[in-house]
Amino acid sequence: MSRKTKKEEVSIVIKGRTRAEKIIFPIVFVLFLLYAVSLIYPFVWLFFNSLKGSLEYSGGNTFALPENWKFSNYIKAFEMLNLENATFFDLIFNSVWYTLLSSALSVFMCSITGYCLAKYEFRAKKYIYAIAIFCMTIPIVGSLASNYKLIGELHLYDTPFYAVVSHLSSWGFNFLVMYGFFKNVSWFYAEAAFIDGGGHFMVFFRIMLPLALGPIVTLFVVAFVQNWNDYMTMILYMPSYPTLSSGLYEFQANAIHGVDYPVYFAGLLISLIPTLTIFAFCSDIMMSNMNVGGIKA
Repeated sequence: MSRKTKKEEVSIVIKGRTRAEKIIFPIVFVLFLLYAVSLIYPFVWLFFNSLKGSLEYSGGNTFALPENWKFSNYIKAFEMLNLENATFFDLIFNSVWYTLLSSALSVFMCSITGYCLAKYEFRAKKYIYAIAIFCMTIPIVGSLASNYKLIGELHLYDTPFYAVVSHLSSWGFNFLVMYGFFKNVSWFYAEAAFIDGGGHFMVFFRIMLPLALGPIVTLFVVAFVQNWNDYMTMILYMPSYPTLSSGLYEFQANAIHGVDYPVYFAGLLISLIPTLTIFAFCSDIMMSNMNVGGIKA
């Protein structure tokens, strides 16, 4: 029997729909299409305006196409978008090391905690889990002043160690995801490794972590985007290490004679490249089904 083509399969699915589904599906499609356009349009507008001249942007129609396409604005961004103590390349370097370090630490620590609470039995297990859930319900509004003073007392202010210490937390949403994942992984994998002479560290790093690659990559990408766009942390706690997000924010806020907005827009678009790149490379892992094997617990 010959295989059906993709077009024939889609046709069979469409014919099998009820009358209500045939009415609802186009409406839902149009709504999602409009939503997608609303998300993409600001970036399209930003791109076209980044190719204009300064006078053309300020005195012309901001929704019109550029009269002269000035791709040189992207080169000017590296020359003009500088702070007093940091160049554009310094901003990129600080963004890279801060984002990678913060994202990796936060996901790794939550993976360890989630694995230990999910797979090992000890007396305080239920109490630790209850405390972790309870801490997530406590509002943190108004705690900025006390947190700022604590960082100063620990001598972490304006040092790279702040990025390490502040991301060693093992709780929150990431913990719940990893705890739920490891809870559903069969312990037979570990028992088989123990029979072959493996230890607990070997089981975790060589068996459990590879099985959890899907959720780990997903959480890492989410943390990467969040930390890459985080500008308030650098302004408050690490002012000597400005990143692209905090540097571009300060550049616009501190501009005395106005901002060359097309060049500024070019810098904003350059800052989007790493997040789009990492999502493109990790999208297959994130969107795939996260199966952990054929053994049932």
